[in-house]
Amino acid sequence: MKHCNLCGRAVAQNEYRVFTRKRDANGKGLTVCEQCERAQPRCLVCQTPMTAQHLRAGICRACLREGLKCKRCKNSIGGDFLLLNGNDGPYCARCYQNFAPCDICGAPTGDDGVTLADGRVLCARCHKTAITDSREAHELFERVVAGLERSLGLELNVRPQLMLVDHARLIELARTAARENGHDAERVLGLFVRQGRKRFIYLQEDLPRILLIQVVAHEFAHAWQGEQAPLLADHLVREGFAEWVAYKMLQELGAQKKAAQMLQRQDVYGQGLREMLQVERQSSISGVLKFLRAKPVHSAIV
Repeated sequence: MKHCNLCGRAVAQNEYRVFTRKRDANGKGLTVCEQCERAQPRCLVCQTPMTAQHLRAGICRACLREGLKCKRCKNSIGGDFLLLNGNDGPYCARCYQNFAPCDICGAPTGDDGVTLADGRVLCARCHKTAITDSREAHELFERVVAGLERSLGLELNVRPQLMLVDHARLIELARTAARENGHDAERVLGLFVRQGRKRFIYLQEDLPRILLIQVVAHEFAHAWQGEQAPLLADHLVREGFAEWVAYKMLQELGAQKKAAQMLQRQDVYGQGLREMLQVERQSSISGVLKFLRAKPVHSAIV
């Protein structure tokens, strides 16, 4: 029987995950139990779970020993470096300062960046996985919705329609929604809108596949709120629940790095997500849905 290398607990075959390093693919790797994988902090560079004493400035000893290399130019980093979205990088200061940022992930685009028809610039990584075919986007939308209905029980009386729009149109819709609900218009990638008896989820065109899944799940959660908790005004709970739904969808797909980025956010989305996960730990998935339905209109989570 194996033991977790972080807490020492004996684990059965289906209760652990082995993290290996690219430079040592033939090594035994680090055995991590399910509990430590969820609870322990992760190295900001390689995303391996570690105990706090094995991290320095958020980076594990192995990454520091191997030396940090810029993800953009591949050169060794001797000075300052940047990590985007909590765990994307590292990037050297030179690349970050000299190259335009990707409109999706914020990473330095470099010479292989792609400029879209609406003026947005994408890095090669985001452009490679971008869903550019409308039919493919609609098929993926249907699969995500079916997955949410199956795994979380988020069924609606009126299912929203998917609308793909360019960046300028989405910002225009977001500003209109901001005037109606009193919230500031922010940089948005998706938006749930009620128009009379119809419901729509607007998405920005050309989103990378994993990001499209994340945004669809988030906005579908707002559609569910509209039916099940229409008077809920607590912004932290509303956005936290929508992030929780997206987080659960990404976990089901095995998109661990993207899910980890969501947990590391320090804004209302990250705070709300962590609160919803706490509710889930105290009850269950169905308990989170009951919590939303029973939540008082104006109070905040305590």
